[in-house]
Amino acid sequence: MSCGAGGPVGTQAADYRRDFTGGTNASNLGLVKPNILFVAGRSSCVQVLESAAQQASLLPDVCDTAAHAVERLVSQSYSALVVDLEALGAENVLRMAHLLPAAERPVVFAMVSDRIPVATAYEFRANFVLYKPLQAEQVLRALRAARGFMPMERRRSARKVTKSLVHFDLPGSMGYPAMLLDVNATGMSVQTTGAIPLRDTVPFRLQLPQGAIVRGAAEVLWTDSSGRAGLIFSKLATRARLSIVSWLTAQQDRRKRGTGHLTLAAGSL
Repeated sequence: MSCGAGGPVGTQAADYRRDFTGGTNASNLGLVKPNILFVAGRSSCVQVLESAAQQASLLPDVCDTAAHAVERLVSQSYSALVVDLEALGAENVLRMAHLLPAAERPVVFAMVSDRIPVATAYEFRANFVLYKPLQAEQVLRALRAARGFMPMERRRSARKVTKSLVHFDLPGSMGYPAMLLDVNATGMSVQTTGAIPLRDTVPFRLQLPQGAIVRGAAEVLWTDSSGRAGLIFSKLATRARLSIVSWLTAQQDRRKRGTGHLTLAAGSL
């Protein structure tokens, strides 16, 4: 099987938390085994990556498309992310990874080839580079080198924020993903990986965390240089609006009961 080798990119890996202690101490602290998300098209690459991950004591999770990878990054926590830069939509996966809070941001590996220069990995702020065709021993060495920088989940963690995705249908980009920051009965604010143009209406599809799918259209009221945007609902069926209100009420009741699961505040946009 052939599919890269790895080497660190710059010093950015040092930005990640070193809270892996390993051995018995990790078990006593309630640390969960780190997991790693793969976005790689070729089956031979996936086989090499999965084998190396298991040897490095990582739990592999494979995505078949970049769109699925973006959804998983937002809804789940990953210690590491491996993205083939030749995969369709790879740039959106990498941008979304860097939108996550620093403590939840995975260590990023970028797979490059003769057709994709290493400079591209620098542009997307990858921490490590894997060269195709991958060599099993070199991939394993790279994963082990990055192991200490990978954030860990703790079983005894008191609170975990639930995130959600919004998909917009923009000209030339159907299903453009954004991270939902805030929502109420009249509108929402989002964090995008690029920029949403100011326009009259933008069709959207919102998956409420552990809730219903809401569809409608919204007007973009403002955007900023960081990719955030505020929108007001311009077309939203009564049933969809009630779904949002019902969901927000359920979250408020849950917080009052002290379950520790919050989500999104119904604050001002």
